[in-house]
Amino acid sequence: MKKKSGALIVYFLSIFLVFSINCTQRDKIESINVGFDFSGIEEFWKIADILKADIEPSPSQWNSLLSTPGYTVLIGMEFQKPGFFEDYMRAAYMPSQKQRRGKLIKEAKKKGGFRAWFTPALLKAYHDAENNRKEIEARIKELKTYPYVKEASLEALNFLPETHVDEYPAVSFIIFHDSRGYSPLVIGLTGGEDLEKSALDKLQKHGFTKHRPFMLHVAHESFHFYRDKKLEFDFPGNKNPYYHIIWIINQIENEGIADQIDRKQLYYGNGCFTETQMAERWRKEQAEQPKIILEMDSLFTRIEDKPKAAAELGKELRELVPQSGHPTGFFMANCIIEQYGKNAIVEVVRNPFRFFFLYNEAAKKSGKSPFFSEPAMRFIKNLESRYKKK
Repeated sequence: MKKKSGALIVYFLSIFLVFSINCTQRDKIESINVGFDFSGIEEFWKIADILKADIEPSPSQWNSLLSTPGYTVLIGMEFQKPGFFEDYMRAAYMPSQKQRRGKLIKEAKKKGGFRAWFTPALLKAYHDAENNRKEIEARIKELKTYPYVKEASLEALNFLPETHVDEYPAVSFIIFHDSRGYSPLVIGLTGGEDLEKSALDKLQKHGFTKHRPFMLHVAHESFHFYRDKKLEFDFPGNKNPYYHIIWIINQIENEGIADQIDRKQLYYGNGCFTETQMAERWRKEQAEQPKIILEMDSLFTRIEDKPKAAAELGKELRELVPQSGHPTGFFMANCIIEQYGKNAIVEVVRNPFRFFFLYNEAAKKSGKSPFFSEPAMRFIKNLESRYKKK
């Protein structure tokens, strides 16, 4: 009897121990992801359901959505036009506003630039999200089971001079077709993020789990978060004639290096997405970048010759460089790494002017990549003298 009682005690103690360990591990993961915020998605569904009934939400209901962390930072940083998100959501979900969708796309194409591709992409994201609502809800549950932010920060550190981070960024999830490295990070979900078997097989073959692609996506945005905390130059106000020039030069470096974290690992070599249409499109875009760089050189030279035209030519430069600097910066960062290694990029990571100087040296050394002319580099040097922190 005593032996049986003793065995029972050991049995229950072992169950308690396993339970305690599991709880500790779960608490540890949840504490790492404590900055995850899903209120933007929760409030989005409420508004979408009202609009689908062809009813206009009340001002307080709109405010409940737009005052969530993700929308607050997006509106403050980019979409400051009053009623921007309201207009798009009405067009996407209200039956009586169906014709408005086509008008928004037509107006955007007429304006060109950023709006031309952004508008149809956002409307599609709203359409996809509604169809994938159950998948998104399941995704939210899954996001709470893995230490994404901790792992993402380690990946971001590979391209930063720091050896550790003092804090993890807060992350706000919203229904959106894109993501941003603001504070908090804004991560868009629309559904359709589940991996195909071929991608999973590749990940497992190289010792990774299904979490890696999304973790690298968060790492890309985390890189922006950490890099931008200690920039080595002063950003001019948007009324400054050189604003658009500085903006796109910074974007080229910032996105080009961040893309080394996720796109380089996913679309090239042993990446799990190397055989996808997205990877094929990305590689084709890379073949177009030498031409873009030569056109940039021409614009830099023109601005150097005619500084009074800086504001006008700066807008032209911003429209020339595709996708807010992603493919051009990736091309330039690749060239630098091929010639001088990753550590060379880390040394200039917060100084986009130095990034351009380093690229020019690497391009000349490679003998196959286009490099900027002396007048163009003189212009970059003058910009650095003007805007570099003293």
